Amino acid sequence: MRHLTRPFTEGTLRRGREVEQLLEAFEQDGRRGLRWASISPPTRSHGFIVGLHTVEDLDDTYRLTVDEYPSFHETDEEDFGQTIGETKSANEAIDLAARELGADPARWVNQGVLQDEYNDYVKQGRPMGRWQPT
Repeated sequence: MRHLTRPFTEGTLRRGREVEQLLEAFEQDGRRGLRWASISPPTRSHGFIVGLHTVEDLDDTYRLTVDEYPSFHETDEEDFGQTIGETKSANEAIDLAARELGADPARWVNQGVLQDEYNDYVKQGRPMGRWQPT
């Protein structure tokens, strides 16, 4: 099972590992895009960071890692996305992502596993809207 339960997500973050979640596919101005969320563990200078990443979906079946796609909006930071907020606890970060981004607390994956979610999305024909894994 690739999705982490909430206690496992919290534990992963407390151990210093990032988690990610594919959120949705959309179309704007004739271009297809993808949104995914991330929660980064705390550092010495920051708490848990909830981020939103918005990239172009280039429909390139030979490049199935979503983090290689270019930013959809020129104003987004290419490597870090948009910071949604910072929290003091993993639990608060999960709640913030759910509230602000519609992230499902039961669908987080370890960093690097998002490409498997994206691969499933491609196999399902790149459906538009909220991502619903099978």
